[in-house]
Amino acid sequence: MHKVLIVARTLGWCAVALAICSCNSNSPSNAQNISSIANPVSSPNPLAQPAQPSIEKSTPDSVVRSSPAEVSKSPQMGTTPSESVVSEPYVNPLDSIALNAKQRIANDPTARSKSAALTPTRLNPDANDSKAQIQQLSKALALTKQQPQSPSQNRISASASCRAFPCLILSRDPSNAQNRFNNPIYKLTAYRDRTSDSIFQLDAVTGRGFTQARNRYQSDTDAPLPDGSYSVVPTVVKGTIREVGGTMVPIFPKPGFNPRMRRTALGIHWDPSFDKDNKEDGTSGCIGMTNKYDYHKVRDFVLKYRPRSLEVRITR
Repeated sequence: MHKVLIVARTLGWCAVALAICSCNSNSPSNAQNISSIANPVSSPNPLAQPAQPSIEKSTPDSVVRSSPAEVSKSPQMGTTPSESVVSEPYVNPLDSIALNAKQRIANDPTARSKSAALTPTRLNPDANDSKAQIQQLSKALALTKQQPQSPSQNRISASASCRAFPCLILSRDPSNAQNRFNNPIYKLTAYRDRTSDSIFQLDAVTGRGFTQARNRYQSDTDAPLPDGSYSVVPTVVKGTIREVGGTMVPIFPKPGFNPRMRRTALGIHWDPSFDKDNKEDGTSGCIGMTNKYDYHKVRDFVLKYRPRSLEVRITR
């Protein structure tokens, strides 16, 4: 009896199993599950993005649908689409220089010749030698900075008046200045060489206010020095009268001077009575500096540079 119950129970469980199998075989999803269990595969990467299902839109027959390979990819984060990127054209730095030169010509027609000389040659942007381009640009910029320099008035007067350098020039003051005793104030200018500007230009007198019209070649007239070239002795001698101011630098007319010249004991010194009401204002024919400080500057110049000539140009 006990064996019969065991057999019956076994047959019942078999019948239940057959019923379940028949039900699962009719469902397609269950069939797929059963096949997946039968044939296991590696599980996908959980971090990988799931494939986007392609959705096809209905388009007219005249429009040709692009293949997936031809579809442009979307721009990555931090970038802009290629359609919005505009590349700037190459700008040659020398083009702006040439443009400025053309504008100067348009504003000032007289500057055409100057601008033509200053306009540089355009550089080749495709050239491989960058060092040569930099050198050419530097030269062009240096040319544009150069300005025509007018010769100095001091240099012109020195070249026109001095026969040898270093030299001293006694000339008229363009303003025709005078002191309170109507004694003309002249300018004594020192030049070291032909290319340099004057070292100094100082006030000086020669003669007196009331002797300017006297014979300048005759002695004992207290008249000013006559125009001409004089030799300067590079030494200092002691004066023989008080109005010399202590010492003086001797000067002599150069050979070939006017044969009427009868003046002697001439020199450059300080006038201690300049602009004083003692009837001694001015000199007896020498060149008198208006103060001791200026005389020391002249004396030091003579001793240091040993000027070869003194040119006097004071005649009205």
